[in-house]
Amino acid sequence: MAKREREEEKMAKETGRENDYSSARKTVISDNIGSVETYYQLKTADAKVVLQWCMDQGLIASGYQCPKCKQPMVLTPRADNCDKFTWVCRIRGQNAHHVKRSVRTGSWFERSRLPIPTILLFLIYWCLEMKTKFILEQLDITNKTAIDWTSFCREVCLDILICQSDKIGGPGVVVEIYESQCGERKFHQGKKAVGEWIFCGVERGTTNCFFAVVENRTSEVLLSVIEKHILPGTTIISDCWKSYDCLFDESFKHLTVNLSMHFVDPNTATHKSSIEGMWSNIKRNLQSTNHVQGQFDSYLAAYMWRRKNSSAESRMRSLIEIIKEGYPLRTKDVLSSSRKKNGKQLNCSTNSKQDALSSLRKKNGKRLKCSRNAEQDAPSLSREEDS
Repeated sequence: MAKREREEEKMAKETGRENDYSSARKTVISDNIGSVETYYQLKTADAKVVLQWCMDQGLIASGYQCPKCKQPMVLTPRADNCDKFTWVCRIRGQNAHHVKRSVRTGSWFERSRLPIPTILLFLIYWCLEMKTKFILEQLDITNKTAIDWTSFCREVCLDILICQSDKIGGPGVVVEIYESQCGERKFHQGKKAVGEWIFCGVERGTTNCFFAVVENRTSEVLLSVIEKHILPGTTIISDCWKSYDCLFDESFKHLTVNLSMHFVDPNTATHKSSIEGMWSNIKRNLQSTNHVQGQFDSYLAAYMWRRKNSSAESRMRSLIEIIKEGYPLRTKDVLSSSRKKNGKQLNCSTNSKQDALSSLRKKNGKRLKCSRNAEQDAPSLSREEDS
């Protein structure tokens, strides 16, 4: 009897949810995830509509399994949290239990206490390069929260470029290589990536680029980066040549002969002005970040990512896709050890890309986790409960 009552209750609530959402979506929610209007609509929409929109986008799970009876839990209204709904499984009589789970469980929203529409609005404002003062006024958040989320977005950009670094260059194409040491991560309790470096390759005249994370900057490592990320026949310019003193190294001569690569000293009259022009352009876009110590790699990644994604829609889609990849949705409870192993690591398309991210994360922690302390001003999520 209890089971039948439960199924009827679930069916009624599910039907109500679908009808409410379908009706609201036709008149309220835009399908353009790159439009700021979409997120303004979500901010004023019913909580049920917001959750269903996030489910459609793959940002939160559309169902959750009860850990007690292994049956689907019911999305139930709950006024004491900012999402207004909670996954609930309540059985009376034999095998009685009352289990609750946040709708954010297992998603990238899980560690934040900001309302979901506020988080999404922040992302689109950041994609549109809105000023921090404007964001603070519009979203009514603290400066600390804004700084923390901005740092999060920059590090997502770095993850994107590491994951999506394909080979660039080719015959007659010029690639410029820059290097930067990884620095402090604001999202990971200030831990530092001691000794790790970022190599950035930029294809002149296009938005093509690569990012490679390495543990040291020996000439052997630089050579392996070049072979892995740059196509044969490319002309390569870099200040690295002087610091490595490797233009006449036998290994470089091997690349010159076998892969037809040309290594050019940027200080020659032909190329000095062009490489300085490239760096001047980057520095001009990063001039407000000169006071930030040890975070140049993430600022550079954000700049290069914006070059590759010129429209707000392409930027927002890129962010959402990498976030979904980094936080595969969970529909049931898992052991913490399993979560540590499988739950928060980006799924890159090749093993080599997985290795690059894995290497970086060993010292930096899980890059895509937001700090709890930065959002004390936001409503608190309900805790998961079993009884």
